[in-house]
Amino acid sequence: MIGKSLRGQLRVLCIALPLLNIAGCSSFGRGVTEALLRSQSAETEDVRACTVEGEAFDGIAPILEAQAAYPLSAGSPDRATTKLVYIHGIGDHQPGHAGELVQSLSKSLDLTVRASVVKQIVLSPPDAPSRPFGVVSVIRMTDSQRRRELVFYELTWSAITAKEKESIAFDNSVFYSSQRAAVNSAAKQFANNALPDPLAFIGNRGDDIRGSVGQALCWALSTRWDDLPPLTEGQRCENSSLYGSRVSIDELVIASHSLGSRATVDALQDAARGLDPEQAVGPRARQFAAELKNKQITLYMLSNQLPLLETGQPSQAVTRAGNEFCGPDAPQLGSRFLKQLDMIAFTDPNDILSYPVPQFWVRKYLDSRLCTNVRNVTINIANVRRLPVIGTFADPISAHTGYDSDPRVAELIARGMGNDSTSALVRERCRWVEVDPGLD
Repeated sequence: MIGKSLRGQLRVLCIALPLLNIAGCSSFGRGVTEALLRSQSAETEDVRACTVEGEAFDGIAPILEAQAAYPLSAGSPDRATTKLVYIHGIGDHQPGHAGELVQSLSKSLDLTVRASVVKQIVLSPPDAPSRPFGVVSVIRMTDSQRRRELVFYELTWSAITAKEKESIAFDNSVFYSSQRAAVNSAAKQFANNALPDPLAFIGNRGDDIRGSVGQALCWALSTRWDDLPPLTEGQRCENSSLYGSRVSIDELVIASHSLGSRATVDALQDAARGLDPEQAVGPRARQFAAELKNKQITLYMLSNQLPLLETGQPSQAVTRAGNEFCGPDAPQLGSRFLKQLDMIAFTDPNDILSYPVPQFWVRKYLDSRLCTNVRNVTINIANVRRLPVIGTFADPISAHTGYDSDPRVAELIARGMGNDSTSALVRERCRWVEVDPGLD
């Protein structure tokens, strides 16, 4: 995601560029602009489309309900906790960037009580402890009866690419920016803030970003809230005495945005190779790998870029072989990495930086040992408006950044689609196209 001030500048850019390309008098441009402003201010019915294609999925709510018989007051280390790890995308971010999503989910799930402290884990790289590697902010939420608990792990990794951006920082100074027209200045600020991240990801910072995501997931699968001090730093997850201790107990959900989705899937694929039960080093790593084979994880990808950032990457070693590893009767069941990865890909078709994830793409490009089952949510985050002469228009920046504040997104994450718990809002506003593998 990108900052709100920059988002506003980009809206100016996205609205202005079509107008600048129109041949004609200035009065025509003024007329179109006035029509746009009137359409933005008008009170109209929200008719933004939403279609969910795939098998039914449950969301977080049923997992939380399963905890209700074991209240927090019992204090048992065997009590299951639901963990949600959130990974941001392009642009500069500070801890707290997931605030809108936290608020939306807490409302949807009726988690009205929150711990007074936000704990932090300062992540450490494997080779140079002083190099920025990301920060995990840990937020604890529960209901008024203290029975259902969600622990939110917010990863902020953008410090990893901060040094790369220093080479162009001078271009943001008043000396240079004051020489540009307003629209061009907004475009240049966007380029300077956001574009270095995917370039760094496919270049010399990709391993660090993937490693940061891997560490965040590792800490979520290794610790309870009570195990974490207010600040953890200078320690790798795999060196902790609690390494992997919660894999078979807790439920793990992942949400990611933009480039964060690519980094998350890559981190899982890296783990598939590095935690192969036959190759894992040491008894704890082997135990971690063995328990992951029976783990089902849900990944909600908001404005994902998997297909775009697949360009130029080496192919995975094991593809098009899901039947060999997945399902109760698979011949290579013991070599799979996960029992199942439920991937829910959210895409606004007017977002120029987002892509759907067809099932054929999963089979061709993702590691088969992840046992991925994909659903696609095609959703209009940005309003589509009709402008004179130009035709229909949707703000591509809102289409890319507005997921966290959209109640339909929160309800789909919270209560899923095609089940008894699906929210009234989703039933009313989203169409379900069920996919039945039994018909194949």
